[in-house]
Amino acid sequence: MKEKASVYKLLAIAGLGGLLYGVDFGVIAAAEPYMKALGVYSGSQISHIVGAVLLGGLLSSITSGWLCDFFGRKKMIVASSAMFLFSIPIVCLSLESYPVLFIGRVFQGMSAGYMAVVMPMYLTETLPADIRGRGTGIFQFCLGLGLVVAAGAGCLIAMYYGASDSANIDAAGKTAAWSANFWWTMIPVAVLFFGSFSLPESPVWLSGGHKKAKDSSFVKHEGGSLLQRRYVVPFLLAVIVLTLNKTTGMSSFTSYLVSILQGSGLDGMAANWGQLIVKTSNMLFTIAAAALIDRVGRVKLLKLGTGGMALFLGVIASIFLAVERFGVEATNLTGSLMLVSFIFMQAFYALGPGICVWLVLSELMPTRIRANGMACALFMNQLVAWGLASWFRPWIEAWGWSSMFFFFAANGVLYFIVSFFIPETKGKPIEELEHLFDKKTTPNP
Repeated sequence: MKEKASVYKLLAIAGLGGLLYGVDFGVIAAAEPYMKALGVYSGSQISHIVGAVLLGGLLSSITSGWLCDFFGRKKMIVASSAMFLFSIPIVCLSLESYPVLFIGRVFQGMSAGYMAVVMPMYLTETLPADIRGRGTGIFQFCLGLGLVVAAGAGCLIAMYYGASDSANIDAAGKTAAWSANFWWTMIPVAVLFFGSFSLPESPVWLSGGHKKAKDSSFVKHEGGSLLQRRYVVPFLLAVIVLTLNKTTGMSSFTSYLVSILQGSGLDGMAANWGQLIVKTSNMLFTIAAAALIDRVGRVKLLKLGTGGMALFLGVIASIFLAVERFGVEATNLTGSLMLVSFIFMQAFYALGPGICVWLVLSELMPTRIRANGMACALFMNQLVAWGLASWFRPWIEAWGWSSMFFFFAANGVLYFIVSFFIPETKGKPIEELEHLFDKKTTPNP
């Protein structure tokens, strides 16, 4: 009974960690249209404010592996939530100062970046093999829940203050509206911060993971060369997969969805509700994926998800192409078609990459390189995401929506192809996964 209660506690904290991650990325989608409508910031500055959270993730990825190994997984979970808590008043009290707002968003991104590395790693090392998928599923579900809660809060704030494109909202109302989207997040973050103090430390770290981090040798070690296949192959897979996870545009959708739906023909209020619907569908399909991942397997879901995602990214790009190049008027009809396409695209993402990626990569990475290997892969993940988010509006202004979405769709096809080269890890103990790449493996059938 005591062991069962301990597992429930781990799953609850994992959920709160996912919630923090989802809220961190979700709030800006509702706040960004108000910032744009204020006219205080240029399109480039708004893109950089949105991208600042990804820049923070990029910066944290440089040190996350070393810090997780040196201080332990638990301390890094506490530190991540504390950093987010500290960043909220910086953002909300920036008084429209671009540098202060930018710095606050960077702190939020660093918090999310540390959480993205440490929480999946902590769950992989702490939970029993038969429920590891469920644990990461809860993390991903609550990430989706965080996006839904942020979108729901955005709708309530838009109903109270007025939508960003409403004629009845003045500059003071727009400022109050975007800052309100950040103030409320203090509540769940505070719960995570205080709750994480009761977590046990990872048994893998306690058994000596932090000592291995002090070994600075790259080539020689008691485990042999780091250039062995067992280290190189999972590391390269992690870098490629986490890069593709961003070049398919998910961070951009999360941050700009209200503006995207407005660009396709929906008004401000309808776009806010549309964002809520899309992110709710993501959460519901994540529940389905969490129920399937330990039965169906990681790789089958990843193939299904990447294939469907690539298809509907192509549909979205085609709708925008019709509006931009072939004279189709952007109306409620085109906006509604766009909304339906986003629902399907998000559903396939939730079934595949959304739930599978962090789990399977944490499982494939040997213990010796897990922390630093995941951190390096996350660096590429955040570098790509930061670049796309920071140049999103300049790209749209120069080449239009359709060009960007065709780029995302092409990367979706590539992601689908790569999924055939990832081995299945379902139900295998950590000890067996340590030697998965000791001999040559072949693509999954």
